[in-house]
Amino acid sequence: MLDSQLKTTSLPPLISWTDVATLALTLLVLTFGLSTYAFYEPHEGHFGGVAREMLLRGDWVTPSLNGAPYLNKPPLLYWLSATSTAVFGFNEYAARLPLALSGWLGTVVAWKWARELWGPRAGRVAALMLCVSVGWFLFTHQLLIDVLLSTLLLASGYCLWRLAWEPRCWRYFLALYLLLGLSLLAKGPFGVVFPVLGGLGLSLSRRSCELLKQLRLAWGALVSLAVALPWVVAVERANPGFLDYFLLNENLKRVADLRWPPDYAVSKVSALGYLAVAAVWCVPWTLLLPQVAVSAWQDWRQGCNSPHREDQRRSEGILLLAIAAIAPIVLFLPLSSRLVYYSLPTLPPFVLLCAGWWSRYQKPGKRWGQPVAAVGFGLLGLSSGSAVFWAPALIQQLPELAATPTASAIVTPIALALMLGCLSGSGLLLVKRSRLALVGLLLGLMATWANVTHGLVVIEDIRSAKTLIEQVNPRLGLTTLWTFEGSRELGAAGAMSYYLDRVGNHRLAQLPSALTADPELPGWAHGKAGTVYRTVLVLSDSGLSRILPQFPGPPPQYRLSRSQLQAHWDSERPVVFVTDFLRPSQESLTLNLPRSAGEPLLVVGPRQLYGNAAARELWHRS
Repeated sequence: MLDSQLKTTSLPPLISWTDVATLALTLLVLTFGLSTYAFYEPHEGHFGGVAREMLLRGDWVTPSLNGAPYLNKPPLLYWLSATSTAVFGFNEYAARLPLALSGWLGTVVAWKWARELWGPRAGRVAALMLCVSVGWFLFTHQLLIDVLLSTLLLASGYCLWRLAWEPRCWRYFLALYLLLGLSLLAKGPFGVVFPVLGGLGLSLSRRSCELLKQLRLAWGALVSLAVALPWVVAVERANPGFLDYFLLNENLKRVADLRWPPDYAVSKVSALGYLAVAAVWCVPWTLLLPQVAVSAWQDWRQGCNSPHREDQRRSEGILLLAIAAIAPIVLFLPLSSRLVYYSLPTLPPFVLLCAGWWSRYQKPGKRWGQPVAAVGFGLLGLSSGSAVFWAPALIQQLPELAATPTASAIVTPIALALMLGCLSGSGLLLVKRSRLALVGLLLGLMATWANVTHGLVVIEDIRSAKTLIEQVNPRLGLTTLWTFEGSRELGAAGAMSYYLDRVGNHRLAQLPSALTADPELPGWAHGKAGTVYRTVLVLSDSGLSRILPQFPGPPPQYRLSRSQLQAHWDSERPVVFVTDFLRPSQESLTLNLPRSAGEPLLVVGPRQLYGNAAARELWHRS
């Protein structure tokens, strides 16, 4: 009965060239500049390094970093990045491309869901709004899980909404539970929490458990487990104790803020900071929150009280979007382990609700909220423009940026582009040219993000060891042992290993005689079919801010005590030592240096590189 009634409802018109052009533009924005700057350390170095080692080792079950198992994350992003690297080569573009494409697929889902709720114009607006949002643009340009997870959650919500109204449709049934299985492989158990909350919310709104029966939860769980369980079994067999470690340390203890080591402290924020960061990720659409909340409430109530199936269907879609937008805030806000990017899944559903407000706002007699939006965008534009004047003083208070001569020059075009976009949008709203207002704002934001991408290139030496390694590695050669003071997370060492060994196809017969004579020579790891690659030895006793992870299994070969460092330093082998680029401000720069370190051979940004006698001889000879 329900299916037959749905067939009588009006469907969105066929896809037009405008839709195609809109989605093509969002793809261009989200993939722009992916290859122009180095891996952000430590996070991007972690994901890019693991993807690289999957290919070098030929092991797609056990994630490895810096030559040893690295078991704190599920494998989905590793797999995607490794596949892209196999196709496009060992470079930043290949590593980041799958994440940017997943962000674009998120805009496609937003476009499709919004056009089915409010019409084609709302779909196009939703896609454009999402791709230029602060959080979506920044996180599609950094190798982190959260955009991938946010897209999977948004697609899961869409399939849940469709399945709730078409319970006999096996296409949406399979899609929903396949997506939940992929969410497990992307983030672990927490990847399925938000869709579960959406299903419970729909059941409560219907005041019936019938929906839970229609969702066929038992069969769905089997589908999801069929996606995720084979890897879990395989990685547990290869690394006994993984499951206990992952569920206990990486999930339950993280919730209680007891995870060890506490290497995520750099990304933690207070409860107030978490709300502020969530608002920043949604900029500039955060300014529409009051109007969007009122519009969504009215739209939802209208559907609840309407006898028409299409209105009821829209009402439940809005309810699912509201739950999806609120849940990441409500669930993580009470936890002291909240991190700055945990609120990113809030962004796509909130943007869809903004597109719904915009579509209602376009209707005759519905121009309410226009003055508030105009004033909000105007204030954002003025505050952005003022950054040209106050940013230089702020930069001088941040040592890393103060050491970058062009930092002030980066801020100016970013601030001016954002100011012009927001002020043009505000002015056109005030004269009731609403469509042009959105266009002006979007163009301003696109210019802003082009300048942000350029800024990431300019400050590369602050956030990556790439420049240091590219200057030093050719002069010191393959015989040199690289050691590292450590830095909060192992991803920094992973990035160093990545840039030391870009190609990663060394063969034993082609390498120095020292390595062929001693296959276990420190600083090298073995891959598949006689392949070896460079690794970095990391101090294991260099301070509480640099505690290495303790995964199940034997100790990794990259662990290095201070006494072992000194022994290497006093040997005849060339050895270099790189200092921590995220050093706590109260620590001395010489805290963990080996004896007789002397003056640094090279200083790039916050990193200092020292060499022993053999390395200094090579350095001065080259």
